[in-house]
Amino acid sequence: MPTLTPPGSSPRGPAPTEPVPAAGAPSLSSAARDVLTRALLPGVLVWVIVVALGMLVMGPLGEIQAEEAVTDGFERMRTPLLNTVTHIWSSVDDTWPTILSAIAYGLIILAVTRRWWWGVVPVLAITLESSIFVIATHVVGRPRPDVSRLDEAPPTSSFPSGHTAAAFALYLSIALVAQRSTNPWVRRGFLALAVVLPTGVGVSRLYRGMHHLSDVIVGALLGIWCAYAAAGAIRAPEDHRGPSEPR
Repeated sequence: MPTLTPPGSSPRGPAPTEPVPAAGAPSLSSAARDVLTRALLPGVLVWVIVVALGMLVMGPLGEIQAEEAVTDGFERMRTPLLNTVTHIWSSVDDTWPTILSAIAYGLIILAVTRRWWWGVVPVLAITLESSIFVIATHVVGRPRPDVSRLDEAPPTSSFPSGHTAAAFALYLSIALVAQRSTNPWVRRGFLALAVVLPTGVGVSRLYRGMHHLSDVIVGALLGIWCAYAAAGAIRAPEDHRGPSEPR
């Protein structure tokens, strides 16, 4: 991945022995204030919306009985090969691989860009997603589909899909940071990854009988919001445009 050069910065960068932070870096206090006002507080509203949707599904919509046809259809499609493929694809966003991946990608972004406020984006996205998801899923308490499941069910409920939300939050947040690159192949490549990989996770969770269709849809929307919220949360004095905006 080529070096991502923020606007107004010197291509040479600071000398290796220079102890001062990069020019235009946000202060820790301003970054904390931005995270609070632009990510955490809006996240409370998003949590309310997710819970409200879950209660709507569990109550007036009667758990959307029509979704049973979708899960039954995926169950009938099962083959040994697809079982293996979906297991691998779904496992990409298990809890610990997701946390470790967010940290690793953040460190890579920091090493490439020397901009710590870009490096924290994947970690912030996953933190937002997991915080909203864990509380919401326990409040809603939706049962998992009434089909044979290929994975052991975690202690969380079916709504929303945490694997799908985490996949979109992680890979879309990375793609949004990558949009700062001047290389169009980097921008397009990471954006394609942010679509294909999380979508595959969502489909895999349906196939393996772990979620209803609406669980996956709401999980995807949650992850997308977390990615954009994290990518636009911390504003540096030198960089007033969000990472997803064209340069």
